[in-house]
Amino acid sequence: MLILSACSAEELKAALRLGRFRLHVGHLRLKISSIVPEFVCVLQQLYAAHPVMLDGGDFDFEIAISPPTPWRHWLRRNAIFEFCGDAPFEPMEVGHAFAMFEWGLNCAIASYLHNYLILHSAVVEFEGNGVLLSAVSGSGKSTLSAELSLQGWRLLSDELALIDDNLQLFPLARPISLKNSSIDLIRTRFPSARLGPLAKDTHKGTVAHLMAPDASVKLNTVPAIPKFIIFPKWTAGAPLRVEAVGSGQAAMRLIDQAFNYSILGHKGFERLVALVRQAEAWEIEYSSLDEAREAIESLVRERG
Repeated sequence: MLILSACSAEELKAALRLGRFRLHVGHLRLKISSIVPEFVCVLQQLYAAHPVMLDGGDFDFEIAISPPTPWRHWLRRNAIFEFCGDAPFEPMEVGHAFAMFEWGLNCAIASYLHNYLILHSAVVEFEGNGVLLSAVSGSGKSTLSAELSLQGWRLLSDELALIDDNLQLFPLARPISLKNSSIDLIRTRFPSARLGPLAKDTHKGTVAHLMAPDASVKLNTVPAIPKFIIFPKWTAGAPLRVEAVGSGQAAMRLIDQAFNYSILGHKGFERLVALVRQAEAWEIEYSSLDEAREAIESLVRERG
C-alpha cells in the first residue's frame, strides 16, 4: 500500500479536495477531506509513515476539516471539524486545525467503537509485553509514552486503549499530543524528535504533536497482549515510588477512565475483570523520566 511520504504535495491536496483521500490508522480507514492548507501541511508531516489511498475506497469514519463559510474563512482564518456531516466543536483558528482533528478523532473513536472496551490510557509494548499507562489528564502519561517510544518501546496509542473480547490491545499509533512544558522537555531530551508546529492558546494551553515512530506505525495492525497496568503520577521533586495495586482497586480506577464501560454493560464488567486478573497493576510516582523508564523496564523484565 502507498505510504503518505511517497505522495507529492499536489497529489495529497487533490485527493483531500476531491474526497478521495483515505488514511489507514491501525485497522481504521478514515475518509478525510480538506482545503485548509495549514491542516494539510501538518497531516503530510506527521502521518508521513502511514498507509494511504488517493483514489477513494471504503472507509469507517468520514472527517472534514473545512472553513465554516468561505467569507468567514478569509476574514478570521477559522476551520471547523466535521464528523459524518456533524460539527461537534466550535470553529477554531486554522493554527489549531490539526489539534482539532486529533481531538475529534479521539472523540469519534470513543463514541462509536463499542466492540472494544475503551480506556483513557496510553498503550506501549516492551519485549512482547503490552503496558497500559492509565491516568487522568495532567498526570504525564503522554509525556511518559513519548519518552518510552523514543527510547525504542513500541507505541500503540498515547490516548486510547482498545481492548477486544480476547483481551487484545489494538494499535492506533498516531502523533502523540504534548502540552505546555512537556514540549520543550521532549525537544531537549530528543533533538531529532519530529514535532509539528505549536498550537498556542488552545483550551489545553500550548499543544504540539510528536510523530509516532516509523517502527510502531509498521506494526499498526498487530495487537498486543496486556501484561501490566501502570498508573503514572508525575510530581515535581518527588522521589521515585513504585507500589503494587490490587486487582480490585485497579478495576475501580480503570472504570473511572473508561469511555464506554456503562454502554457495554455486563460485557464491559467481564472484560475489565479479566484484564485486571491477567495484568499486574502498579502505581509509579516520579519526577524524573529516566527513573520512571528504568523502573517500568525493570518491572517488565523481572515479572513479564
